[in-house]
Amino acid sequence: MSRHEEARRTVNAANSKVRRGTKFGLAESPGEYNGVLVRLAARLISTDPSEIGQEIEWGLKLTGEFWHLDRILIIQVSDGGKDTSVIYSYLAPGIPSPLAHDNDTTPWLMERIRAGETIRLSHLPDDLPKEARIDRRYCRKEGVKSCLVLPYRVGDSTQGGLIFSSLRNQHPWPEELVEQLHNLGQIIASALERKAAAESIAKQRLFERLLSEVSAKYINLPINQIENDARSDFGRLSRLLDVDRCVLHLPGPEGTDWMAPAYAWEKTAWWPDEDVVRAMFDLPKVEKDVIEDLRYLSDKWSKGEVYRVNYPDELTEDAQKTKRVNALLGMKSVIAVPIMLSGATAGCLAVGTTRTSRIWPDEIVPKLRLFGEVFINALARKRSEESLRAALDQVKQLKEHFEADYKYLREEINLGHDFQDIIGSSHALREVLSAVRRVAPVDATVLLLGETGTGKGLFARAIHNASGRRDRPLIQVNCAALAPTLIESELFGHEKGAFTGAHTRKIGRFELARDTTLFLDEIAELPLDLQAKLLRVLQEGEFERVGGTMTIKTNARVIAATNRDLQKEVDAGRFRPDLWYRLNVFPIRIPALSDRLEDIPDYVSFFVNKYGKRLGKKFDRISQKSIAALQRYSWPGNVRELENLVERAVITSPGEKLEIDIPVSQSGHLKKMKSLRETECDHILEVLEHTYWKIEGRNGAASILGLKPSTLRQRMKKLGIQRPGLNF
Repeated sequence: MSRHEEARRTVNAANSKVRRGTKFGLAESPGEYNGVLVRLAARLISTDPSEIGQEIEWGLKLTGEFWHLDRILIIQVSDGGKDTSVIYSYLAPGIPSPLAHDNDTTPWLMERIRAGETIRLSHLPDDLPKEARIDRRYCRKEGVKSCLVLPYRVGDSTQGGLIFSSLRNQHPWPEELVEQLHNLGQIIASALERKAAAESIAKQRLFERLLSEVSAKYINLPINQIENDARSDFGRLSRLLDVDRCVLHLPGPEGTDWMAPAYAWEKTAWWPDEDVVRAMFDLPKVEKDVIEDLRYLSDKWSKGEVYRVNYPDELTEDAQKTKRVNALLGMKSVIAVPIMLSGATAGCLAVGTTRTSRIWPDEIVPKLRLFGEVFINALARKRSEESLRAALDQVKQLKEHFEADYKYLREEINLGHDFQDIIGSSHALREVLSAVRRVAPVDATVLLLGETGTGKGLFARAIHNASGRRDRPLIQVNCAALAPTLIESELFGHEKGAFTGAHTRKIGRFELARDTTLFLDEIAELPLDLQAKLLRVLQEGEFERVGGTMTIKTNARVIAATNRDLQKEVDAGRFRPDLWYRLNVFPIRIPALSDRLEDIPDYVSFFVNKYGKRLGKKFDRISQKSIAALQRYSWPGNVRELENLVERAVITSPGEKLEIDIPVSQSGHLKKMKSLRETECDHILEVLEHTYWKIEGRNGAASILGLKPSTLRQRMKKLGIQRPGLNF
């Protein structure tokens, strides 16, 4: 027989004995109802705790039908006594569901329930006192004509109340009826207490099982699975504790600040699936000032103190920012337990509710602490392994980086340039080599000037090899060969994460060039913003890596080279004048091949031997006619063009005689032969510029030219040579 059928028969049997016309059917009903209570009590005692709720609803239905009541509500008061909620109810057929009974709709009545008072209201709303204005409005809106409120107690505290009400009749609620319904309340209270105890024991067992499972799992769980599994297990804990927020807050990288919920939500948090949209909607608002707003909490956590808020209005004045964060997240109650590791706060496990306020019992603290320790230790293991792997990877990468750089530099010394030694014996070349010998030992900044293809890199190497830094390789950077976005990283290095693609820290050329020489080729191609940083290195010997804050010292010697007129670049605003002055400490102009034509035979011989060995060819003669033709050519591409021409000739010549195809047909490349007067004028100008227009004395122009100062002045006047801005 079903419970509803049993209830119907019990009610019918009782009602058949009630004398018709007696008010409220009380003449014989109380005695009959005692039997109903006995049967209900017996069933509540013997039934499984999981079915107690169903038995209570059966008893309420039986009571409602027996006494002809329209509504019966069981109100539960929260642990702190501030919140109330309907946990079970009975509605007679045709009676609509009531509005919620809470502090907003019936505050006076809820206050009486929390105080444990019995309230009989036979004529509503008139029986309500004047201060119960909100309750009066509720009764009028709901059409309640009378009600009886009976508190029920568990142990020494009031846990809630039963509200019996009628919407059709006004009842006097006689003492006999009140006593019977009071007995009903006590029976239900005992059943609820048994149900709560059983649920507490079951939850404790479930918690112990969950703790045991996660403890065993995270001991050997692969580190790449820890965070994903953590979110799932946080959900299991949240459902077990009946909360809808679970976040593991972690200290920041330096241990001073705490990571924002944005990070925690992504990595180590759980919330109900249906709450995702609202959580993500709130996220930007929370991210903005969350670190500062969490300062109150982080101070407590750092001291190992538990943060517990049962109701939002409990927060003190110094925690208003935290209250704002809770409001943005919709939190009504929160408890956060710091987790200690090696005597320091390693994290904080926080759970909270967004639906109702909640009193956090003391026994939840050790549960959260135990659970949090499992994850903190797992994350500590993860971080430790990641740090070790990162360190090993960094060591490996740095080792490979240095080996690759060193190999590259050594190969460049032996193979990277076009010729092994400086070739030639012309007067112009001897002057350059003389300047190289003078400047090489003194570590001064050198600026190499000259056309493309004149071998400026070779002269930079000559300066390095003649210096005290020759035991370490020459470091070279071609500023024109790098994209503008990469030059700064190439010169000064970068930190990991400095920009997209910066997966590891990179050692820059200035840092690599410690105790050696750095050759900056095509210096005029350097962007203006980097020219300022280069100027600082030249002046102060220090710089920072891209994305870094640590100042790095360097003692690299700088040799710069360019094929442009830097003075014109300065005038055009494309080159910083202060950098130009700083680079122009010791300028050396490399003469073009057209200015040292007497070196062409030596170059031809060198290149023929070089490429002849590679191709297995040997040439026994080169005609003087070919050499003369080569010396008449203007060589706009300088030595590089000559080398290419000779290599092509070695490849195409069929016999032992080198056949060189002289490009005399290109009129634009035919060298204009100068007159003796023009040659003399050019030579005197070159010597004057070399001596900075010093004519007399040691190292003066007259001494170099082997002339008396007066004779030199006469020839300058005859040739029309004047110092810029001065008259002789």
